[in-house]
Amino acid sequence: MKKFLWWLLPLVAILLLGASCLIYAVNAKIHIPSEEQSLFIYPNTTNKEITSEIKSQNVEFNNMAFRICAALFKVKKFPCGHYTIKKGMKVSLLVDIISKGKQTPVKLIIGRARLKEDLAKTINKYTALSEEDLLIAMNNNAFLNSFGVDTLSLYSLFVPNTYEVYWNLSIEELFQRMNKEQKRFWEKRQQRLDSISLTKQDVITLASIIEEETNKNDEKPLIASVYINRLKKNMKLQADPTIKYALQDFTIRRIYNNMLQTPSPYNTYLNYGLPPSPICLPSIASIDAVLNYKNTPYIYFCAKDDFSGYHNFASSLQEHYKNARKYHKALNKLKEKK
Repeated sequence: MKKFLWWLLPLVAILLLGASCLIYAVNAKIHIPSEEQSLFIYPNTTNKEITSEIKSQNVEFNNMAFRICAALFKVKKFPCGHYTIKKGMKVSLLVDIISKGKQTPVKLIIGRARLKEDLAKTINKYTALSEEDLLIAMNNNAFLNSFGVDTLSLYSLFVPNTYEVYWNLSIEELFQRMNKEQKRFWEKRQQRLDSISLTKQDVITLASIIEEETNKNDEKPLIASVYINRLKKNMKLQADPTIKYALQDFTIRRIYNNMLQTPSPYNTYLNYGLPPSPICLPSIASIDAVLNYKNTPYIYFCAKDDFSGYHNFASSLQEHYKNARKYHKALNKLKEKK
């Protein structure tokens, strides 16, 4: 009997110790510096690396408790994704959430972008998609054709807005979502699009020029009228932003005559009509400005001499020269003061 007890007592002690560890692990809590915190599990993070990865994001917890819970839930691989940790959350709940991939969507903010590289950088900022992989897709016509676009019309697939997506979505899922959103966007504007003599791609391309011309949304329909009047009269658009794009130099603040001879299909001082593709990803305000352009006789516009960012509009070259002289006179005075 005594021998049996000597054998039983250590076993009971071990079982009690194990039960205590299990109870502790299940009830152990996480410590974070705020009420709520985002947690990102990056692709290809192994189970061995997972605790170090989580702790590197300013999340404190007991490693042993995490491992015990992972073993208890029979977790073979933690999926990557974006998760939300709340203050006082138990380690067991965190393991359960991550192991089952119960993600919290992130906000993807698509905004102004001049080049594909800019757009790829923006998407990479909010998702796990790499800039390199995004650019490969954006330059792959075979891939883009499945969404009804090509490398030149790529921007027609993206409508600047804020979207909720999963952080670890695939490139295919991203493009599918953007395609769905742009179709919804244009369905609401189809009637207006049908009423003007421009295609959807024309609207986006013209809107991209207007986007680069001004940030004054209330003036954009007037600028749109100037360019549309020029297109109707078969005049060259002579849009300064297209020169910057042709030179691929967006730091230029003033266009000089020698720049106007830049050989490029995007140079609207040399070529008639619209450029072969948008020169940036235009805002909704710029797109709507083209769709709802003002009916005016204006053919020219020039920056106002009060440097307000607004423009003077003219229907004759004589009137335009008068406005231009006022602006340049004010500009020279400003330089003298400096």
